[in-house]
Amino acid sequence: MALIKELLEKKEGKKVLHFTLIDPEDQAPSEAGRMAKISQGYGTDAIMVGGSTVKETKLVDETVKEIKENCSLPVILFPNSSEAVSQFADYIFFMSMLNSKDRKYLLEEQLNGALLVKKFNLKPIPMAYILISTSVLKTQVERASQLDAIKMYDIKKAVNYALAAKYLGMQCIYLEAGSGAEHSVPNEMISEVKKEVKIPIIVGGGIRNGRVAREKVKAGADVIVTGTMVEEKLEALKEIIEAMKK
Repeated sequence: MALIKELLEKKEGKKVLHFTLIDPEDQAPSEAGRMAKISQGYGTDAIMVGGSTVKETKLVDETVKEIKENCSLPVILFPNSSEAVSQFADYIFFMSMLNSKDRKYLLEEQLNGALLVKKFNLKPIPMAYILISTSVLKTQVERASQLDAIKMYDIKKAVNYALAAKYLGMQCIYLEAGSGAEHSVPNEMISEVKKEVKIPIIVGGGIRNGRVAREKVKAGADVIVTGTMVEEKLEALKEIIEAMKK
């Protein structure tokens, strides 16, 4: 059974999860370990490790090791390439950016990393990564990929991609606005996707406070991901987690 479903089934009351995303390039490994420890204390359910430009495997390894030394939560790799695959993690989002036109993001890096996943005995979580364009200025991940852009009003297009993910056998769908996005994924879009697919929906990007996080949960999100906020104002994480789990 997939990790997300296992975690959801263990939850008491409101079945919603929070994942903390830590980018190895944004701080020293020791600081990443400290952030993970505090995040666990605030109630996050798992630690994701990854970023849009990570290229150094050694840095990812050291970051994951520090995180595992400082907290007992599952560590899930969120790799941008095969270079970001670490042998010390527990799980890996084995994902395809479905609305990218670049073969690298659709399948190429997955081919490069498949043997590493097997060699390191990582537990893969098949995931459809769908990027939603919510900012006037492109986010870092948008600049790095050739997108079939899904704008905030393109709800039908987002649903089409979600259904494709379901029929391809993906275990979860990540609706992502991107790190530092001006706006989060629209609530109506989340709701319409949720109506059409029964697999877990992960939502991230542009979620900066508890009110917005709670709106995403009400709209149908099963998992909320917080990344930039963790780096900028770690103490705000507690308010976000408490608000979304009420």
